[in-house]
Amino acid sequence: MDSAQSSTKCIFGVVGVLRREHQLLLIQRSRNIRAGGMWCFPGGEIEKGESPDEAIVREFHEEVGLAIEAQRKLWSHTKRDGSLSLEWWQVTATEFEIKMQLAEIMAYKWLTIEEIRIHENLLPNNLEFLDHYESMI
Repeated sequence: MDSAQSSTKCIFGVVGVLRREHQLLLIQRSRNIRAGGMWCFPGGEIEKGESPDEAIVREFHEEVGLAIEAQRKLWSHTKRDGSLSLEWWQVTATEFEIKMQLAEIMAYKWLTIEEIRIHENLLPNNLEFLDHYESMI
């Protein structure tokens, strides 16, 4: 391992996949946060002392104001440089009234998998996730 890799701190995060009929929830990240303006599934960094399932429940509440339940881990991905490790989780909700938190997100959309695949400004790891997800459904 070279010195650049050994000094890289890995960020651990979670991503939630919320399905409503044949559509999935996608958000556009606020401009003042990491990857601002990009589209992705809701999620964020796991805080110290949190489990991944606790983190995704908190992140959904913080970003879109929804109370969700973490069902199961679907997939994980670590960037080649080791700087980011994400877990994708299937989540459920009993209501779908989005309450956008503008400090976190600028917009949201309910889209089919096909619509997500061609969406502009989508974070690349979301496409990798969809390849895996489609093989599961």
